[in-house]
Amino acid sequence: MKNINTIFLDVDGTLTDGRVYLDNGKNEFKSFNVKDGLMVVAAIKLGYDIIIMTGRKSEVVARRAAELGIKEYYQGVRDKKQALEKLMEEKEITYGNLAYLGDDLNDLAVMKEARFAGCPSDAAAEVKEVSDLISECRGGEGAVREILTHLLKAKGDYHKVVESFSEKKN
Repeated sequence: MKNINTIFLDVDGTLTDGRVYLDNGKNEFKSFNVKDGLMVVAAIKLGYDIIIMTGRKSEVVARRAAELGIKEYYQGVRDKKQALEKLMEEKEITYGNLAYLGDDLNDLAVMKEARFAGCPSDAAAEVKEVSDLISECRGGEGAVREILTHLLKAKGDYHKVVESFSEKKN
């Protein structure tokens, strides 16, 4: 765990509950959990590289990534393993540096290789089989926060998050 410095997040079913709401126009709606967001922001502030990789394309994802301070996000990715390995080569990272949080079959190939894999409680059975941690929470309901908290505790960084919120501001 000590070498993990990059965390890849799936969106639909992991950061969200997996539902996609479409109206009669061209508007799409997704629901994100602010508790997940708080821990994502905290991890970024600690120097972790958080990257979104998702199979769908959505302006909502770009907006949420910007709100959280996630600078890299890749949408419409059909082959996540191929895309990730190309990115890993460019960024000079290895699977040994990588944590991956996902929920469905299109995340499976990467999760099998990542140093650490985590998933929500409602993930596909095959994803659960390869996960190091299965959250007690469903996707979009705090699973990302729980998994990131576990990672930060394992790396000895979680106390820094708590301290940052416990410090008295003058």
